[in-house]
Amino acid sequence: MIRSVLIILLFLGQQVLAQDSLSFDVFKMMVFKNHPFVSKAMNMQKLGDAERLKAKGSLDPSVSSNIGNKQMDGKEYYWTSNTSLKIPTWVGANLKSGYESNRGSYLSDDMYVPGSGLWYMGVEIPLGQGLFYDERRLQLQQARNLQQMGALDRQIMLNDLLLDAYSSYWLWTEAYRKFLIADEGFQLAKQRFEAVKSQVATGDTPPIDTVEALILLENRTIDRLQSKNNLANTKLLASTFVWNDSTQPILIPEIVKPQSRVQLTSELILNISDRVDTLPVVQQAYYKIEQMELELKWKREQLKPTVNLNYNLLTKPIGNESLAAFSTHNYKFGVTGYVPLFLRKERGGLKQTKLKLENANLDYSVKKREYQVKVQTMQNELNQVRAALETQKRLVEHTRKLRDAELIHFEMGESSLFLVNTREQAYLSSENKLVEIEIKLMVKILKMKWMMNELSNV
Repeated sequence: MIRSVLIILLFLGQQVLAQDSLSFDVFKMMVFKNHPFVSKAMNMQKLGDAERLKAKGSLDPSVSSNIGNKQMDGKEYYWTSNTSLKIPTWVGANLKSGYESNRGSYLSDDMYVPGSGLWYMGVEIPLGQGLFYDERRLQLQQARNLQQMGALDRQIMLNDLLLDAYSSYWLWTEAYRKFLIADEGFQLAKQRFEAVKSQVATGDTPPIDTVEALILLENRTIDRLQSKNNLANTKLLASTFVWNDSTQPILIPEIVKPQSRVQLTSELILNISDRVDTLPVVQQAYYKIEQMELELKWKREQLKPTVNLNYNLLTKPIGNESLAAFSTHNYKFGVTGYVPLFLRKERGGLKQTKLKLENANLDYSVKKREYQVKVQTMQNELNQVRAALETQKRLVEHTRKLRDAELIHFEMGESSLFLVNTREQAYLSSENKLVEIEIKLMVKILKMKWMMNELSNV
């Protein structure tokens, strides 16, 4: 019920939380739903989608019209009109159709058409450069890669955000648990100081013991103040990831505490070295290679001469028929060609692209090896921290038993206040160390999942 109230208030954009505990699950929901970087990450993918849509525009049909007229001294020199439809195709050829109508006293012979106008339909085909590959296909294929890279950018940005957010929450939890331990030590020292003063007053304890008890109390007072300050700072850090529906930051109130239990998974981390190829950062390096390979394909195509064939069938309206049958005897045909004599620009561009492709392959190899080592290192660290955690749990239990036994001896007059304080301090220190190791293991698990792009499943 309390969690439901919290969620409702958050969604309404209130600046306060309605409970004294903020669980990790609710914290995750708040980050996922309202953090500005989540929207920014989604925009990264949308940019890739927009790039592909933009590239598809090169295949859009187009309509063009060209009208010209010249009048002078009351005489019409010419009036020309040419309206056409052009349909690009994936293979590089363009389909064309249009209507041409010209008149005037000073038209050149090649501009003459029947009075009713002239319909044409044909094709424009590249016979050299552009026949097997052209800039249009290059842009479409590169845009597809950019779309996939946009999705990877979204994953990487979201992954980085979640790692920072989740780590800040568990650091806050660590500070909170350490504050509880420091507060426990402070309360014990305070009680012992009061008890020693009473015993000194009755003559059961020498006065010097009050100095021993006071020194311990003052030391633990300082420890408690430092822990309280660290708790406040880590809460502020966690607050930077909490936003409401209006994209306004929310400050976690002082009364709100994190959950004290760490959600450690007991299952072993599987061998994931063979999954390095699926990491977003490695995939990005691979897509850069694909981009360069497409660019290289186009650069090689540019070494060919430019030869374009234009062929149009012609017909004129007859009677009430706007379009009479086209005939192969009526046509307009043309070939244009162009080739640089030395091809220095084209050969230079090809050489540049080859070098860029070589560098992209080198970057990919280095990136893949880098993350193979990182994954293996992280696995080794996880195994080490898991083993240390089990050892530290036993150490806490041992120091607690020693502390309890020393207290019994002290009450029986067989021990000193110094020994009791020493045993108790060892116990409190071991508890602090246990908290550090638990949080360290939790953060390392988060980093492993961050590396494998699985933080959204935490």
